[in-house]
Amino acid sequence: MASAPGLRERRPGQPYVHPEIQPVEEEHDRKLGEPAADSSRLAAARSSGTCWRLGVAALLAALLLAGGVACLAGWRPALAGMGKGSLPESGLLRPAHLARFDGQHGRRILLAVMGEVYDVTAGKRHYGPKGGYSIFAGRDASRSYVTGKFRTDLTDDVADFTEEQLAELARWRDFYAKHKEYTYVGKVVGRFFDTAGEPTALRLQAEAAAAAAAQREREKEAARSGGGAADVPCNVKWSKVEGGWVWCDGGLLPRRVLRSDWEGGQAAERCACVEQQEPSPSARLYDGCGPEASTCQTSPPELALQGGRDGGSDDGGGNVGSDGSTTEQGQQEA
Repeated sequence: MASAPGLRERRPGQPYVHPEIQPVEEEHDRKLGEPAADSSRLAAARSSGTCWRLGVAALLAALLLAGGVACLAGWRPALAGMGKGSLPESGLLRPAHLARFDGQHGRRILLAVMGEVYDVTAGKRHYGPKGGYSIFAGRDASRSYVTGKFRTDLTDDVADFTEEQLAELARWRDFYAKHKEYTYVGKVVGRFFDTAGEPTALRLQAEAAAAAAAQREREKEAARSGGGAADVPCNVKWSKVEGGWVWCDGGLLPRRVLRSDWEGGQAAERCACVEQQEPSPSARLYDGCGPEASTCQTSPPELALQGGRDGGSDDGGGNVGSDGSTTEQGQQEA
């Protein structure tokens, strides 16, 4: 059967396509083995895929760059610590943070005493990595300042210190506080300051001991300049095992002196530290104590006393109560 004019033959099973819809070039393309239109679309698809991958890569690169900038900004304080160093605005340092400032790799040198942090970079030859006091850098080693044990006592644990030891520790703190080249930079959270920067009970105890010691020093200085021997109280201690003792520092000597400025105007004796001098009616020796002795026993141990006795001999024991109570009262008021 002849085909209709303008129509091409169809193979069996081939769908009918109107000649106006079927481009003439398609027949030519088919003869070449690959449609030209498909080739163009394939090239366009490949180009589109390449652009998509390039876009994703650019986006990832931008995200990585932004993340790097953010991390750099976050690490800036830590990086700064590698040089001169930076400190928190609050002025409160954790022990781990303080430990970074040990002078290694050009870092600043900080140390703490009684919980107060000082920059001692100016003393690098002493506190730097090769200095003789490098063990103090980057930590609060308050205990070792007093005990002198630089291996076992590099800690801020001074809870068992006596008042005299706390006063000695305070003198070390004052050394750094008054030094012309060292500067106060903050506090370290620990046994002396809590997480809010408030002083702990131990810190307050140390401050009280320092104040009492300072008062005693002022009184001794006043005595040396003519303020009167009776204004310098002796150091006093008493225990059941050791009994009562009085002693003086700085070359002064303990004497029993008469005071008339007690409440009610009644005269009483107390222990006072005086310059080296011969005993006199107004500055008597303690029984059994030599004229040049700086330490005197005022009463025997309680375990050695007979039952019913309140302590010591008539001369020594009776005066211990006055010495002890008066001196302690003076220290507390100071």
